[in-house]
Amino acid sequence: MIIVITESQNKILLDSLIGERVMVYYNLNKHTFSVQKKGLVVLHADYVKLKDVEFRVRQGGKEKVRREKSKNVHAFVIGDLVEFCQYPCDNIPEEPVGEIVTYDPYKYESFVYKETKEPVYDAKEVDMINSKNKLFVIEK
Repeated sequence: MIIVITESQNKILLDSLIGERVMVYYNLNKHTFSVQKKGLVVLHADYVKLKDVEFRVRQGGKEKVRREKSKNVHAFVIGDLVEFCQYPCDNIPEEPVGEIVTYDPYKYESFVYKETKEPVYDAKEVDMINSKNKLFVIEK
């Protein structure tokens, strides 16, 4: 059986994600963010706002990247979904004035603040914007 979902039904489904706890990672193949709910990708977005955020790096995945020099999904930003703009997004917000967060499995053990290289494990609110700098802590 094939189930067809209309555009308006899809919007209702996506809007129902607001307030839900999700895991987000940067998708290197699609060049946008992948949003997971219960282990399944439910959305691709060029803009994601999360609150009550945890930055998580799976150590086994990081070690595999270092050992095999091959990328895999192992670093996530986890939080309650506040807002998003589905990929492809025509109205990507400007980069905010916030502390930029980065992650490089070859350099760091965790996500870090780009300027100070200080590890970051949580935040009250983040903006994820598919632009040059992708991740911004808006409120610690």
